[in-house]
Amino acid sequence: MQLRTPQAAAEPLNAVRYLGRTLRLDIRPALFSEVRRQGDTLRIDAPYDADTNALIRDWMRGRAERFLAWRLGRIAQKLGRTPSRFALSNAQTQWGSCTQRGHVRLNWRLVQAPLTLIDYVAAHELAHLVHLDHSPRFWAQVAVLCPDALARRAELRTMGASLFLI
Repeated sequence: MQLRTPQAAAEPLNAVRYLGRTLRLDIRPALFSEVRRQGDTLRIDAPYDADTNALIRDWMRGRAERFLAWRLGRIAQKLGRTPSRFALSNAQTQWGSCTQRGHVRLNWRLVQAPLTLIDYVAAHELAHLVHLDHSPRFWAQVAVLCPDALARRAELRTMGASLFLI
């Protein structure tokens, strides 16, 4: 599944998205680095010279590993097929991929998107377990797994570049 070329962030971040919600960043000086969510705030304790964007990316990747695997598993149950392997991707041009061998990869940045968009991408990639193309039969399978797939696809295209700000 293709996406637009990401744009670089022009200024320091004061907020990030997580599962579609905006989390305000609270960056505090500390001897050691720690990132934790407290309600609608992502608190980052870090030394002055720390790369806070890298700390945020690491935190998100850690959440993405478990969360995206869980969502993929739920939709795979609807399909009645499971991928032979799941991994995160750091791709700059795709939200996900599925190989002939049934290996599914999802971009870790999806953890910033609302659940409906995460589920759409998961459904799209899992439908490739049945049809490894983008034929009408493939899109019919996507629609079974995600009835409003076209609307979700359009929404993902609209917000996609914003998921590359970190």
